[in-house]
Amino acid sequence: MKRSFYAVLCCAVLAVVLAALALPPAPVTGQTKLVMVFVPSRETDVILASGQILGRMISVSLGVPVETVVSTSYTAAIEAMCAGRADIGALNPFSYVLAHEKCGVEVSAISVRFGLPYYRAQISVRADAGINTIPELRGKKFAFVDPASTSGYLFPAAMLKQMGYDPDKFFSETVFAGSHPNVILAIYRGQVDGGSSFEDARSTVQAQFPDVMQRVKPIAYTNPIPNDTWTVSSKLSAELRARIKDRLLRIATTADGKEALRNLYSIEGLTDVVELSDAQVRQLNIRFDPAVQERIARKGDKVTIPIGDWYFQPIRDAANYLGLDLTKLAR
Repeated sequence: MKRSFYAVLCCAVLAVVLAALALPPAPVTGQTKLVMVFVPSRETDVILASGQILGRMISVSLGVPVETVVSTSYTAAIEAMCAGRADIGALNPFSYVLAHEKCGVEVSAISVRFGLPYYRAQISVRADAGINTIPELRGKKFAFVDPASTSGYLFPAAMLKQMGYDPDKFFSETVFAGSHPNVILAIYRGQVDGGSSFEDARSTVQAQFPDVMQRVKPIAYTNPIPNDTWTVSSKLSAELRARIKDRLLRIATTADGKEALRNLYSIEGLTDVVELSDAQVRQLNIRFDPAVQERIARKGDKVTIPIGDWYFQPIRDAANYLGLDLTKLAR
């Protein structure tokens, strides 16, 4: 069975290489290798298989070898980017913000799902536990994903605090499950009473556990969260950062690139520009400073603007609301 899987994977990689050759290579003088790191938000083998395909496409189009790795934790991905062990990062929003604070990483693009540049976190419970509201989780055992997970910790914890509950004292016990599928499985197996994940993380384990939609149910959702990032190291030259961004966006429009992104993190596409209605700006709690205002194109009740660090202010707001010192966390 393993031999068959690797044979299929090799064939897929070969097909992707041939497809990537359609993108004119852009050799980079002096750059002998690039490393791309992925956060472990779902099963490592799934991320690695799809990540390797994307890495091969970037490698062929840039003319530079690209190694792909899955970090052991969200924090490990931040450390890899800031210690020079990784050059490109598929980082969740909170990890991006921490890495930006720590070493000035630059967001090149964000993921798009369901046609939107943002998503929500959900709190779920076992359907037969008799729990239907957040107050009923008081004194229960609860699973978060990772301290650096946006939908798996930061936004749900901030929502609890806004409701008047101390996330550190509200539950009888909290655990960090390490990934979104692990949170769902912990609820499914009765190891915890509830947990936080992205919406709808149940789908990540549905193939193995077909009844998960019936046995695990969401009971609450957070405010919208800026989507995950495709980030580049500030240690790379401006020219190389621009080329990586260009190749990522172009690869995301190819059939093989779309399939790899879909298999990776259920991504529909990548964008470096967002179009938001005034209502969506309010929902995201985005504030435009004068420098950002100058880059906005407005048409009716919608604004179009290139993605930048400004888009992740809601992440900083949630961290500050929880009393988290980003400067200390980023050390």
